[in-house]
Formats: sequence, structure tokens, C-alpha cells
Amino acid sequence: MRLTPTPMPTSEAPTKDYRASLRLWHWGDALFITGQLLTILFLKVIVNARSAVPEFLQGLSRDHVTLSVKQATSFAHIISDRIWQWHVYIGLALAAFWLLRVLIELSSPSPLKYTARLAEVARRYRLAPPAGKSEAGKVLFAKSTYALFYVLLTVMVVTGLILTWADDVALLHRMEGVAKEIHNVTMYLIIAFFLVHVVGVVWAELSKEPGLISRMVGGERKPGQPSGLDA
Repeated sequence: MRLTPTPMPTSEAPTKDYRASLRLWHWGDALFITGQLLTILFLKVIVNARSAVPEFLQGLSRDHVTLSVKQATSFAHIISDRIWQWHVYIGLALAAFWLLRVLIELSSPSPLKYTARLAEVARRYRLAPPAGKSEAGKVLFAKSTYALFYVLLTVMVVTGLILTWADDVALLHRMEGVAKEIHNVTMYLIIAFFLVHVVGVVWAELSKEPGLISRMVGGERKPGQPSGLDA
């Protein structure tokens, strides 16, 4: 009797990673980027000197307090300088988390590196049958947008550090004008990515990937592992 060898089951290379280190980076990064956007909102809109100074003067006049335009402008600048300091502090924390992401990538096992997971998604797209090509293409597009985000984040961090120490280092001072323009444009691109990302996650949670947000918060459960609600 001739025995036919039974093929050993093979596991597919992972395309997603819900390790604690990446979840910490993800939510910390989201928190710091949100903080940066809030400081920009305050600086550009709420405490903008052109619009805020007349409002300061009107409010004080109702309480019979008289200030000159110069005094009110100085007051507005004090507030904006405080907010700017918070912008710098949050930016330094964001730079630290950028470094954390680089270290996570370098120290990760080869199959879990972002580049390896992106390559695996691209391989699945190439091998997908015609009926599944569209869906595989969407997954590849979504995964590729993270590469764009990492580039934007790197540009944001580098230009932010240049602006932070431009007054102290002569070389950085000469780069300040260009760095400021790039920093501002990158900020708007990150805002756009941030909004698209949130919409995409909510859409995936409500349609094809229920439990996605839970996995992003608590990680992916192994088969047979009870959840916190089962404990």
C-alpha cells in the first residue's frame, strides 16, 4: 500500500499588526497630532491678533476698562506665545514617538515589519483572481497610504525640529523660511490624511471589519482566548 504524504499546513504572512507597542504608538501619535491641530486652531483662529484684539477691546469696554490697541495686541501676543510653547512641547513629544516608530520597525521580526506586510499585500493583489482584484486593490491602496503618512510625518518632524532651533543654530536659521513653508503644507496634508483615516476606519468597522476598533485598542485575541468580558 502506497501512502501519499499529507502536506503540512502553511500559514500566510501577516498583513496586520496589533502588538501593544504599535497600539501605544498609534494612539499616542493620534493624541499628539490632535493636540498640534488644536494649538494651530487657537493660533490661527481663536487668538488671531487681527480678530481677537477688537473683541478684547469690546469686552473690556463693557466693563468700563480702557486699553489701547497696542496694549490689547501685547496681551493677545502673550496668549499666543503660551499656546506656541505648547505647540513646541507637543511637537517634541511627537518627534519622540516618531523615533519610537522607527525603533519598532527596526526591532520587529521580519514578517511583522511594515515593509514586509506591504509586500505581502502587494503579492496577494498580484495573485488575486479577477473576481477578487478590486477588493485586493482596495486593501493595497489602504496599506500604501500608511507609507505616505510615514513620509509626511517624517517631513513634519524634521521641519518642526528645524523651526524649533532655527534661532540658535546658524545653519538651521538659513533653512527657516523653506522649512516653515514645507511644514505648513505638510500640516494640511496630515489633516487630510487624518480625516480620511478616521472615516475609513469607521466605514470598515460598520461594514467589512467589525471589531476593528476593538482590536486597535485591545489587540487581536488568539483563538480560544477569552475577552475581557468573558473573564
